[in-house]
Amino acid sequence: MLVLFLLISINTTLGELLIKENQESTESFKIHFGEPKIVLNIPEAEDAVLESFEKLSFCEVKQQTVQTQTQQFTILKSDEFKDYEFENDTPLNFRQFIGMVHVNDGMIAITSDSVAYLLKFNYDKVMNQHGFATYGNGGDFAGVIWKANLQEILQSAEAKQELPQLVYSKTRNLAFILFTDTAHYFNVSEMETNQNQLSIYQVSTFIRREERGLTKEVEGHLFSAVGKAGLDIYRILEELVEYRTTITFKDLGLFNHELELADFAVIQVEERKYQLYLLDAKLGLVLAYMTINQDKITFERVIDVEPIPNGIAVDTKNGKNVFAAFEDNGIHFYIEYFVSFTDKSYSIITKRYSNYRILDVDATDEFAIISGVNNHQIVFQNGYDFIAPHKEFIRFSQIGMRDFEFFKYSYSQDELKNAAKSDEYQYDDFFFGVTATNAFLTKFKFVPARVVCFTDNSNYLLIFVEQLQNAKQFYRLQFNQSYVTNNIVAQDKVIRTTKHFSVEVVTTFLFEQQINFIYLILIILGFVSFFSVSAICYKFQQFRKEEIRLDTEIENQQKSNESHNQIKFDESQVIQAP
Repeated sequence: MLVLFLLISINTTLGELLIKENQESTESFKIHFGEPKIVLNIPEAEDAVLESFEKLSFCEVKQQTVQTQTQQFTILKSDEFKDYEFENDTPLNFRQFIGMVHVNDGMIAITSDSVAYLLKFNYDKVMNQHGFATYGNGGDFAGVIWKANLQEILQSAEAKQELPQLVYSKTRNLAFILFTDTAHYFNVSEMETNQNQLSIYQVSTFIRREERGLTKEVEGHLFSAVGKAGLDIYRILEELVEYRTTITFKDLGLFNHELELADFAVIQVEERKYQLYLLDAKLGLVLAYMTINQDKITFERVIDVEPIPNGIAVDTKNGKNVFAAFEDNGIHFYIEYFVSFTDKSYSIITKRYSNYRILDVDATDEFAIISGVNNHQIVFQNGYDFIAPHKEFIRFSQIGMRDFEFFKYSYSQDELKNAAKSDEYQYDDFFFGVTATNAFLTKFKFVPARVVCFTDNSNYLLIFVEQLQNAKQFYRLQFNQSYVTNNIVAQDKVIRTTKHFSVEVVTTFLFEQQINFIYLILIILGFVSFFSVSAICYKFQQFRKEEIRLDTEIENQQKSNESHNQIKFDESQVIQAP
């Protein structure tokens, strides 16, 4: 397809949004009656609108979307539990999964009563093309290779009545079990090697808190949100874990407010330098730099964001597109911010209300998942919020999802990192997690925006089929994309492309797919005929050569026989007649 981009020098300004117009060349397409056909794929379009000049149009635009495919299997089965496992009368002995973490080539899932399961992936089932050691049932995408009851090491009665929080340290290959008053850790390699005993260590410097929220590990440090107390930071050493500091309102220059963290995200921008995305219960999004040195940790609040209370969750992958979820009088909504630490600026790209409860937000390089209890939404990150009334929400269901993570390709030992290079899936490709009793794995596949045309009797009850034959319709397609220079998305500029095309309904004896199939058959028959004729000619030449050889041999034989049969007369015996 030859596409001619004609840059129009006239730029239209819509509010603060500058629209740069592009015009593509006109095209014509043919479709068959009763046969759907994708006439245009628009992978660069972030939203698209199709205008028809007819009352009853053949074609419609489908926005970009993501297809999902899920595998799952049951781990916790009620008939496997023994009575003595539920003798302790505690509110958490119902044994259901409440969390999980990604480890090398697998995950660790933990139950409400602190029983940990180590699962390893079967990559031949995950990728359908890559072999890996099989665990459990070979038909499942993963299998359990280790199980440990960690409730026995809990010393305080308070901890036994709390849901455990599981954190994994990739740099040390350690798993942490956290409560409000205590913390323990163990080496995952002891699980992986199926050792008879699992050594559990207690963090002696762990500070008791009234409440403890999300805890993450970043480059050998534990960051733990502890409500009104702020953000605790611990350093993981070779043989112990030491407390370093706690971020409070004073560290961020918030002298008139007490920091109360609901969630946070951390992005490393330089060695020992990080960008912090803190979600405060009253202030909303707080953006700051953090520098970690051997002797101290310093902070610098960078951008003042308009306060929005009742934050739920926040996440970012690229450090620029930041997704945050909030609640206002029972109504949940999410906001996509675009932030620039360099320019010390921010803007709200998207604000959308949700008709379901939002529990968490997880971002990839291209989109974010706004997750609820059973219903979840995929949101593509944009550089703008252009008016697109026909843009559809991308939703999928995963019943009872308790926790999930995307595959982290940064794991050097993860076989999936190499296997995924040749696979058709994109966009972080997979996430996996647990429900109350099951483990699940979901694949993503990006489907770009496209124009689909279709016509049949049900669409045109008032029009005769004969009138549709050779009917022609004209359309105008407009789609928008972010304006990007030097990998930076412009916040005040959008590229809008306009394309005109026509679609004609034609009637032939065979549909296009059949014609293409026949073309393929004819090509194959052509090759077969060519080689057959070539073989026949070759054989004919061989027979002809054999015939000539035989003729020559017969002729020589005849000459030889004539020579032997000829009578030789003796002149002395010649009698002359009288």
